[in-house]
Amino acid sequence: MHNVISGNERIYTVYSDGNHYRYEFDEDGMEGIVIVYPEKNETHVLFPSKKLVHNTACDDVMSRMNDPVQAYYAFAKNSKEKSAGEEKVEGKPCAKKELYQNDKKMYTMWFSEELNFPVKMKFHLAENTHMVLKDIQAWKPDASFFTIPGDYTKVDEKMRPVIPEPTAPENWNSKEASVPFNGAINRGTRIKIKIKESVYHKLTMENNQEQPAKIIRHIIRNGTEISDSEQGPVKYRTTRIHGNESKTLTLDWKAGDVIVLEVFEGTMNVNIYPE
Repeated sequence: MHNVISGNERIYTVYSDGNHYRYEFDEDGMEGIVIVYPEKNETHVLFPSKKLVHNTACDDVMSRMNDPVQAYYAFAKNSKEKSAGEEKVEGKPCAKKELYQNDKKMYTMWFSEELNFPVKMKFHLAENTHMVLKDIQAWKPDASFFTIPGDYTKVDEKMRPVIPEPTAPENWNSKEASVPFNGAINRGTRIKIKIKESVYHKLTMENNQEQPAKIIRHIIRNGTEISDSEQGPVKYRTTRIHGNESKTLTLDWKAGDVIVLEVFEGTMNVNIYPE
């Protein structure tokens, strides 16, 4: 795979069994492997020299940065795909597809049914950004190529060992508060805050403990939690940070909304104030 991003070319060796695929690459002396299970929405980035593996979803930002195919499918979720006929690319008959958002062409893909994989793609929003497979050869699939070695250490996006999360609290201690708010919230605590005015609010979360802390946000409007399309999916409303780390968000909350903060793990120091 010759993957070109804004003129910068990366060359990967690709292995596929028709359902799963694997990239092998070497960048700046760092050997890497990407194993993708599309049907499970799983991407695994391996660093063999250090025996480390980072697990993420196929549509996660890090996955899309390392995988042009999943970048296309992430765009496709909110786009319209149109057939543009058939063409032969690198000796393979391909269905040509075009991806549009609001009548603007985002991608062109040449997809091989035989390989169950794109042979060529072009991203139209960035200059000189495209991908093509070359020197395509048949091989006897080896299941070990798509297996994560058992002796690898799981790491997060910052290459830190993953600390497993506890199960969700069985019982919740609910409390009400108002803006401005400043205080520590422990695991199993649910804070409900009614918003008085429609302005942007700053939400700062700090973890001063050694172990991770995790908090999930919800927006209740007229007694009902609003849809994920309005407030974002749970994974984007979840903040899990390690010890001595913090995160600040600017959020557009409406007057009358009730913001619910649930702490699933550790102790989170929370500060909320209108801008």
